[in-house]
Amino acid sequence: MQTQKSPADGRVGVVFVASPLFPEASAMELIARTSKHLGSEGLADQFAVASKLARDRASCTEAFAQLDLDKLDALIIQLSTFATAELLHEVLSHLGERRLPIALWALEETDQIITNSLCGVQLWASTLTRFGHNFTLLLGNPDDTELTTDLAAFAAASRAHRRIRGARIALIGAHADWFTNLAVDPWTIRRHLDVTIEQMTLVKFLDGCKVEPDAEAVASKRWAEASFDGGDDEAGRTTLGRTYARLAAGLDKIKADAIAIRDWPEILYAENFKGTWGALGELSDRSVPLAPEGDVMGAVTALAARAFDQASLPFLTDISGIDRHNDRLVLWHYGVSPRLADGPRSLDPVLKQETFPLKAGPLTLMRLSLRADGQLRIFVSEGEMLAQKSQANRAAGFFRPDAADSETLIRHFIDEGYEHHVTAVYGRWATAVLHLGRQLGVQVDHV
Repeated sequence: MQTQKSPADGRVGVVFVASPLFPEASAMELIARTSKHLGSEGLADQFAVASKLARDRASCTEAFAQLDLDKLDALIIQLSTFATAELLHEVLSHLGERRLPIALWALEETDQIITNSLCGVQLWASTLTRFGHNFTLLLGNPDDTELTTDLAAFAAASRAHRRIRGARIALIGAHADWFTNLAVDPWTIRRHLDVTIEQMTLVKFLDGCKVEPDAEAVASKRWAEASFDGGDDEAGRTTLGRTYARLAAGLDKIKADAIAIRDWPEILYAENFKGTWGALGELSDRSVPLAPEGDVMGAVTALAARAFDQASLPFLTDISGIDRHNDRLVLWHYGVSPRLADGPRSLDPVLKQETFPLKAGPLTLMRLSLRADGQLRIFVSEGEMLAQKSQANRAAGFFRPDAADSETLIRHFIDEGYEHHVTAVYGRWATAVLHLGRQLGVQVDHV
């Protein structure tokens, strides 16, 4: 499998603008503080700073000459002082047809007004709105803790925006039988996200799943620490290694940014692919996100999560149980990377299901979703995967949301007609999702 873009390729550009009517010394002092702040821990290597202060057309051109716009994920414009829309027109001229997300950075002045930055941002924001441009507001001074979090989230969202726009999603087969809520109109998703769905038949895919015995033997070692309820551990590992190697060989032939695969019933119950669900869990570690059950929007969501954090292992999950007394939900699914396990891995006698408890830690549930009217929206909720182990089979655990109780979350999810899948990713990414929603110009449903 091969991805078309690397989230490490781009950074967020930062340009400073000011008016000759305000003290240049104040603006230059802000540039120095901001540049130091953007190089600090948690933000380093995510921003490309144009050190030239843009105060007129000529200096604006010099500032943009310090940036490679084609390699940027987004552009932050700090109004180091109030500035009229004359410079905004210059900025837009430099951007041209590039669809870079824009953030306007306003400074916080609590008493004496030195820069009048906030008023300038209001002027620029209303002008962008009239031009039909989406924008994000960043508010605060360099070294503000909350601003640091917001800057990191904006950078993460910008990576996701770049990764999604123009992405190619391979759909192997179709959605699972009668999972009609997962159906996606290729024209609709192209219109909203510039995403192309490239579909291939299961027959063609399986025809490409051929591999040498040596590869099967190597793959079987992935289950060296797993136990087998059937008793014959070595035979189980051999079978799983064969299925993993064959599926990997077929996936290697697909050039896409993310893949949605119809894994059952055709592959799951095929004699030569016994242990498909366990193999999919191991395959989810690979660089190209993989969504089972033919869930195209699940694949797109996983693509965004991987852009937030390239090392993350997002996984598709069902919200399958609720414990109202203890305010927690049961997350439960197959195809989850065993690197997320916090306990032993076991496989049932027929090798259909691999079971392990999910590790504890902060977790975000999210989903890019298409409504019945064809409009795009995003669901997100942060919380904790609890340390207490669930007794459910497959990859399972207890999730407790932060901002709402468990019943409120699941009732809202159902009442709003969201598909029965969410993508889970460790970490707290709700703020990044909110930024991504503004960049895409879509509703974010933050629960």
